[in-house]
Amino acid sequence: MSKGIEIMSKSHVRDINEDAERLRPSSDKPIRVQARSMASSLKVTPHYHAWGQLVFSDVGVTKVSTPDSTHLVPPNHGLWIPPNMEHAATLLEHAKLFSVYIISREDTDEKLVSPDVWRQCQAFEVSSLLHELIVKLSENTEGNFPRKEYLAICTLIWGELKLARPLSLGVALPKEKRLKTLCNTFLDAPSPSISLKSLCQHSGVSLSTASRLFQNQLGISFSQWRQQVILANALALASQKMPINQIAYELGYSSPSTFSAMVTRMVGVPPTVFFKY
Repeated sequence: MSKGIEIMSKSHVRDINEDAERLRPSSDKPIRVQARSMASSLKVTPHYHAWGQLVFSDVGVTKVSTPDSTHLVPPNHGLWIPPNMEHAATLLEHAKLFSVYIISREDTDEKLVSPDVWRQCQAFEVSSLLHELIVKLSENTEGNFPRKEYLAICTLIWGELKLARPLSLGVALPKEKRLKTLCNTFLDAPSPSISLKSLCQHSGVSLSTASRLFQNQLGISFSQWRQQVILANALALASQKMPINQIAYELGYSSPSTFSAMVTRMVGVPPTVFFKY
């Protein structure tokens, strides 16, 4: 997966940053939307802004990374990114990417503000109504709707966000530079057959040091962290209605029963139950 990934050109990044600044939400326009058709395997370099953001795509999986975590967001699922949170995104397929900018509490006295409980990145399913409301705003990026219509759309969007059910699609990342590089190598091509020893051989860190750093930085072993990554990938595939047997083989398991045993061990229920979120 890491091969062939293009870094977005400086001009493209500049265009995105300029659009974000142009669409800065305000007390007058508390929710702004930008929709862009993006080529597959393009990376948006790390950046941040003073307002909250909801990001989602219409097809394919979007990988959103922050300094402390990475999130695999399935199509028609969103990821809430708090204000001033550094983040970067990679589209794993050609898709239309929606960026919904929402004013922060400090900038307005209105009720249309970022949720108090969402002080960290949080994934959730985008309802059909929320999708249509966001598309509606994206069709007029300047937000030149009649005032009552615009506020009605914003109020409905806010209501849908409050009803959204959180999903565990994030994987913690360490702060230590060497271990973070190792983790990102695994995230580019996750597989249950990849060992910590093999990753160490390509990352310039000893096995003993890596093992110690996993415990010190993340509080779990590499094996436990690897399973969390696999589970996040499995959830992303399940959201696209991929059969469980196919998910197992897609993720590198020798048999569906082995995959099922891993899921059951981690979450206490078999995948047939757990993936019905």
